[in-house]
Formats: sequence, structure tokens, C-alpha cells
Amino acid sequence: MSVRTFVDFRRPTVGSGTLVVLAALYFSLASNASFWAAFRASEPGHSADAWTLGLGMFVAITALHAGLLLLVVNRWTRNVVLPILFFVTAAAAFYMDRYHVYIDRDMVANVLVTEPKEARELITPDFLLALLLHGLLPSVLVWWTRAPARGLGKGIAMHAVGIAVAFVIALGAIGLSYQSLSSLMRNEKSMRHLIAPGNWMVALVKALSERRATDAPRQIIATDARIERPAGARPRLVVIVVGETVNAAHWGLNGYARQTTPRLAALDGVNYPDVEACGTNTEVSLPCMFSTQGLHDYDRDAIRGSESLLHLLVHLGISTLWRDNQTGCKGICEGLPFESFLEANVPGHCEGNRCFDSVLLHELDAAVARMPGDAVVVLHMLGNHGPSYYARYPEAFKRFTPVCEVDELGDCERDTIVNAYDNAILYTDTVVADAVAWLEQQSAARDTALLYVSDHGESLGESGLYLHGVPRMIAPDEQLKVPMWLWLSPALREADGIDLACLREQASDPRTHDVLFSTVLGLMRVETSARVPGEDLLASCRGVRRRSPPAP
Repeated sequence: MSVRTFVDFRRPTVGSGTLVVLAALYFSLASNASFWAAFRASEPGHSADAWTLGLGMFVAITALHAGLLLLVVNRWTRNVVLPILFFVTAAAAFYMDRYHVYIDRDMVANVLVTEPKEARELITPDFLLALLLHGLLPSVLVWWTRAPARGLGKGIAMHAVGIAVAFVIALGAIGLSYQSLSSLMRNEKSMRHLIAPGNWMVALVKALSERRATDAPRQIIATDARIERPAGARPRLVVIVVGETVNAAHWGLNGYARQTTPRLAALDGVNYPDVEACGTNTEVSLPCMFSTQGLHDYDRDAIRGSESLLHLLVHLGISTLWRDNQTGCKGICEGLPFESFLEANVPGHCEGNRCFDSVLLHELDAAVARMPGDAVVVLHMLGNHGPSYYARYPEAFKRFTPVCEVDELGDCERDTIVNAYDNAILYTDTVVADAVAWLEQQSAARDTALLYVSDHGESLGESGLYLHGVPRMIAPDEQLKVPMWLWLSPALREADGIDLACLREQASDPRTHDVLFSTVLGLMRVETSARVPGEDLLASCRGVRRRSPPAP
């Protein structure tokens, strides 16, 4: 007997239906630790019938996955489809378990646009071990088996029966605990984003469908917009600095125990301590910030299908430029001037395979010189993008020590993670302050202003959460509350009669990302029904003249 014959003889013959059932059981047992932990932490998980409900969910989840897999797994596809499912599910389960992330449409959309440099930071030894154990090992077992010889008609019939049986079992399991299960899913809606592999499969379909929908022409916004510029008024230059992953609690100007914003504290700006982000990830927050809908009238499809604030400005003859040290403008600057520093290698600004955010100011003079008249520049920072907080700042900003200097946050003490995170904010403070200094130089020819706001926050181990991306309905303040800071040149304040004391009196009022749209329109003297005065940070402080205090 030849070696090949011996090997083939030892390979077990396993039908595709049996493999599917075994795979579904494996997913329920090995890939859903986050789901079962969330169930145990819920109120029904502590009830008298917790075991009954848990068993019913286990049977239902297993049966539903088996039924779905039978639709795509057969003797010809099993050696490809099942390994793909094992590997992707292993990756999803690792990040759900390690960082408590939820796999929904927004998270998958983020993954689809993740660039290689960002992805490399997430590939850690523990992640590779998870792929080996939960991706490669079960795949090898699938490849080791062989399909039985069976006629096509019989195979189709058996699959049809298997699908029917699976869904009947799932419905029966759901029916036995329907009242408790419906209550759980109604009160803990986010838990469905923890059921693997169904969570990422459904989310992937939604994300891909959405990407196809964005190919349609964008709807023009604010068609009644016009510029009301007084005679003899100087041109304006506004810089919008979009921070990345900075939470309000660690912003020095908000009263944090550490002064992480010393340079901004020394400037004549206005800090806004109570600002809520549109979402907990860039894919949601960034388009929302620059949209007419905003958070107050949030409609994902409408935002993606409409032009942005920058398009509106360009229609009015205002020049725009998006400078990016991140993963792009998410459609906000589609068709408009765009400069990326993702692959740049600028001496003094870049180390290794990344550039520090100071690169956003590199040769900005020359870029703005090509933008005569009114102009708006967006600087999209890399900021505090995790988990490699330690790589977001030069060595000179390593002030808070010791720091976590590995990408696997689970290998670090929490205080070292916080130290690295705070150092990154300290560096952001310097970059924003340098941008203000640059604007002061530009103020000889234009009225200038700067608005800094982060796109979303970040969890640093509070309640076991790390990074960001938790669904908004259950997201903690660490991921939703963001810093915002405004600077206006003296010439601009004089031209518009803006009283800084008035702005500071109102600065503590609750705000959201929605203020960006109307505030920028106000700064650029754009009148339109789309501009909401209550969301313009300057509206109620324009033309305010303070009376001098009476003489003693």
C-alpha cells in the first residue's frame, strides 16, 4: 500500500451536513464567550429560569447557524467556506473578548477601510495565537475529512431537509422561552452584535450594500445659501482640526488631574467641556459632523447620500483643502482638494512607517497661498488612535511614565496605558498650538480662526472596555464625550463684534458635534436656512458690547 493510499484510507468520510452541525456547535461553544458573558451579566442571566433561557438560546443559536451554513456549504464549497468562517470568526471573537468591541455594521465598515499600517498595529502575538487555535486548527480538521460519494439529487434533498429541521429546532427553542428571550433582546439590543459568526456576516452584507449605495450622485444641500460679506471685509481663513480618539475626561482644559493641554491653556481661546460626539467611531462621526442632518436629525443614508459642508462652501466660491494623516475623509471631501500624508516620509515629521501630526503643518504656507480669498482647511489628525498610543508622539513628549509600549494592551498595566494616552494628548496640544501660531502669522492678510474637536472618545480599561466602537445606545461617556476648543484672531473678533467673555459664559452649556456645521457657516458669513443659530457657537455673542463697570 502506497503512502498516499494509506493517508486516503485513514481520512474519515464526513458529510457536509455533519460538518455544518459540528461547526455550528463549535461556534456556539468557542466563539461566543462575549455573548454568554453579557447574558450572565444581564438581569435575565440572574433570574430563576436563567439556565432554561440560556439552554434555549444555545440551541436556537446553534440551529440557526447550522441552517444558514447549509445554504452555502456543500461538498464543493466546504473546504473553502468553512475555513474562511473559522478564521474570520476567530478574529472577531478575539477582539470581542479582548477589547469588548461589538461587531455591527459600523465596526465592519471601519474594518473595510482600515489601511495596512493601522491593521499591523492590531496584529499581535495573542491575535496570531487565536487564529492558530480557532482558525487554522479547525480548518485542518475540515480539510482532513472527505465528502461521501452521493448523487446530486440526494445531496440537494438532504440539504433541504437539514435546513428545514434546523429552522424548526430554532423556532421551537425560541418558542419555549419566547417571553424571556423577547424581553432580553428588547432590553439588551446590543447583545445581538456579540453572536458570532452571524454578527459579522449580517454586518458585512449591510456594509457592502451601503458602499454600493454611496456610488449614486450626492444630493446638493442648502441651495438657498449665500455669502453676506460687508464691503471692504478681509478674506477669512478657518482651520478645522479634527482630533482622533481623544476623550474629554483626559483633556487638561476640562479639569483633568494632569495638565495635558498646557500650551492651549496659555492661549486666548475658549474651551467647551461638555461636548457629545455623533458616534463612537470615525465612520459614523466624521460624515455626521460635516452634514446638515448632524446628530439631532441623524440619518445615515441621508448623510452618505448628501454633499457635505465642504461641498457647500465650494459652491459658494470658498476654497477648501483636506490634509489627512489618517484613513481619509470618509466622503466629506469627495472630488475636492485632498492631501494625504499616510505614505509620506518628511524628515523631522516622520519616523518608521508613520508620520506624527506635525506633518499636517508641513508646507501649509504654500498650500494656502494657492487658495486666495476665503478658505477653509481641515487637518485630520492621527491623534490618539489606539492601541499604539506610544507611537503617536515623539520621544520628547514622553512625559508621563512608565508607558505601555506594545500593541497588546492586555499585556500592560492600566496606568501605563493611560500614561501613553496622556502623552499623545500632550502632543496634540502642541500641534494645535503650533497651528494657532501659524494662523497668527496669516492674520496680517486674513481674519483667522481655529476650531479643534475630536471625532470620538476612547475607553482605557474602564469597566473592562478598551478602544472604541461600542454601539451608541450603550456607549460610555469615555467614548462619547470629546474635547472642543475654539480660537479667534483679534481681527476676526473685532470684525464680528465677538465678545470672548460672552463665549466663555456659555461654554459650559451642553453641545454636540452639530455645532461644527453652523459655526463654520457663521464664521464664513454664510446665510442659509440650513444654518441653525442655536448651534452656532458665536451667534449669541456677535455684536455684544460689554459696559464698563461703574466707577467706585
